[in-house]
Amino acid sequence: MAVITMFGLAGCGSSSSGSTKSAAGGASSVAGKQVTLVHCGDVNPWCAVYNKTIIKGLQAKGVKVTYLQDPFDVSLEIQNLQSAIASHPNLILVSPTDDDSLVPSLQQAKAQNVPVIIDNSRPAAAAVNDVSATIDADQSSLGTYAAQNIVEGLKAEGRTSGNIIAITGADATATSGDRMTAFKAELAKYPSYKLVEVKNGNWDPALTGKIASQLFAQYQSKGGIQAAYGMADYMANAVIQSAQQAGLPLGVAKKGLIVTGSNCFKVGIDNIQSGKQFGTATQAPDAEGQFVVQWALKFLQGDKIPKTNLNKEYRVTDKNVAQYAAACSKA
Repeated sequence: MAVITMFGLAGCGSSSSGSTKSAAGGASSVAGKQVTLVHCGDVNPWCAVYNKTIIKGLQAKGVKVTYLQDPFDVSLEIQNLQSAIASHPNLILVSPTDDDSLVPSLQQAKAQNVPVIIDNSRPAAAAVNDVSATIDADQSSLGTYAAQNIVEGLKAEGRTSGNIIAITGADATATSGDRMTAFKAELAKYPSYKLVEVKNGNWDPALTGKIASQLFAQYQSKGGIQAAYGMADYMANAVIQSAQQAGLPLGVAKKGLIVTGSNCFKVGIDNIQSGKQFGTATQAPDAEGQFVVQWALKFLQGDKIPKTNLNKEYRVTDKNVAQYAAACSKA
């Protein structure tokens, strides 16, 4: 398993490894090659920056890129993947919406000698041998950091117990699943803090806000909600807005709701700086896109790359937010 750091000590989002030079050195060999992206649509703010970064990075080396969008629509994603296979490009990059639903298509791609790399997730177990590689964030660390943020925030308020909710991304992907597995494992170390609800927000801030409002009302007579995990910063912001509408205090200074995110965004950085959000973690879309470009270029130039390539992620709180503010404000 290869790990490359995209956020250095200065949080600048640049790699500390030599893989960028290696990829750049083989730039002439990738010119004219064709890559098809089967990715989440640009209606999602994280996906928009992520996709733009990958496309721009590949095109800068002369790669011809086709981008097929599926805004977390499983049927459309399968249709797009089938279309991509039929065009027989040099590489297909797939960011799954539903891991299991892609298995037959991934098996078909392998049978037709069309290489596929899964990015921002990992393939279902049944398709592990059908993909050339995985390029992913360290999703487990993101889940662990979110739980650490919540525990640290609750302790800072002097709370020895509390009800916690989590509103996740697309539950049919390892992206959400790996984060929640790690999140639950970390919380299990502190049994007095209870994870009372886990709901699928499908990476949608409007749905996230609606779910949060419902849960705040539901638990009003059951001790209330003391902490919340919105799986992306824009989801955490939706939770914050719902809490404000419900008249709930926010943050340690007010002994209010402790909120954490992941997938750092400018809105998350702003909320941390204002005290409304306790913390987040990296996985900024441009840094993750650059990470994909590095490995995709190496693959296209014929280098043998590791089967699994995980980008290192970092926890962000008010103690180090200045270090990551610039890198986390690209979306």
